[in-house]
Amino acid sequence: MINNDRYMAYQTFNTTNYTAKQLEKQMKSAHQLKSAGMEGNVDPNSFAAKLKQADEYAASGEHYSATDSIGVMLRQMDEPKAGEPVTRDFFHNGARVSITKDAMYGNSITIGGSSNPDWIHVDTSVGTVHIDLNDMTSLMKCLDLFSPEDLNAILRKIQEVKQAREAMNQIDRMQDELVKNNRDEKKDGEEDGMQSVGEAVGVVSAEEMHEIEEKREKKFIG
Repeated sequence: MINNDRYMAYQTFNTTNYTAKQLEKQMKSAHQLKSAGMEGNVDPNSFAAKLKQADEYAASGEHYSATDSIGVMLRQMDEPKAGEPVTRDFFHNGARVSITKDAMYGNSITIGGSSNPDWIHVDTSVGTVHIDLNDMTSLMKCLDLFSPEDLNAILRKIQEVKQAREAMNQIDRMQDELVKNNRDEKKDGEEDGMQSVGEAVGVVSAEEMHEIEEKREKKFIG
């Protein structure tokens, strides 16, 4: 399960979360009914039923304001024209979601966003999903907007980014440690050299003093 910790931007995700399992179960149920040619009522809250309802409304030329899934909302939105993208903003479970249909760049979905965003971009069947890793709470609230396949793609991308960053941090720590060790070795060598020079200077000074004393004694005796 996704967890938002105040000490960490994000944590490990369990892709077998309840929402994904329920959606996958509903999709399989609808597919089995269709394959077997059986008649019956599919769960009206299932992902497949929502898409079917959206298609029926789109075919009739009508629109409605349900926010059941990203796929449903994309079907409700008008088609974009060149240089004229179509955007829809709404709140889902208190999280802000923005959908844009662009004739040139395709669909994009932005979920949440913090004052210090750390965006990652995930390619899904409904378009490119933009997720702020510093605002995982918003993503948690919007899991039911995605199909099981897209949800797994999002969670997998987050995990890959986390692992890659951990590896980079480890490399940086190793490099810092090597630099520190080299600096310490050079510092120790310089100190040894200074001690040797000091000792050498001390010896020379003692010999010179001894010679001076001998000269003084000879001069005094002579």
